[in-house]
Amino acid sequence: MRGFECQAHNFPAMHIRSSCFISSIIFLLLSPQLCRTQTPPNTESTPQTRLLEGCYEVKLGRWWPWGFGEEGAYVKPPNRIQVLAQLGTRGFEKGRPLIRAIPRQEEQPGSRESSFWSVKSQNQVTLSWTDGFVGVRLELAKHGDELSGWAHPHFDAVKLIPRIAHATARRITCPSE
Repeated sequence: MRGFECQAHNFPAMHIRSSCFISSIIFLLLSPQLCRTQTPPNTESTPQTRLLEGCYEVKLGRWWPWGFGEEGAYVKPPNRIQVLAQLGTRGFEKGRPLIRAIPRQEEQPGSRESSFWSVKSQNQVTLSWTDGFVGVRLELAKHGDELSGWAHPHFDAVKLIPRIAHATARRITCPSE
């Protein structure tokens, strides 16, 4: 029995075997890169993160260059939040410190809503709310007991004109539970 030959192109079997061998080697060399999982940012409670933990009143300015109409509800964070050191265990929150609305709202079974935060530098923090398709990210800098910066919405559909809004988060006393 002769080796496989491609009748249409008259490629000898040896050429096909060497091509398969080379492809296999390339795949094996690249597979560790393909299988690597993303590690969440360092989220251990540190003096830096402890300074940011607590409760805040969040305010967004007017969206520029114009508002969202009814879609605005999808990119509006809660008015009052608690920034926690507790790490999430599911979805986009997994391994990241959590943000929760005040007063606490019961999560619906199967809820995809995620809210988490990360420290970018000594004085900068990112607060994020997403369901994987739609949400908002607040890029804030610390100024005393207030955080201020910009809100950046995201949607699963392309928005040709990016929008931005000024955002502030003023520290408030956490309610006792």
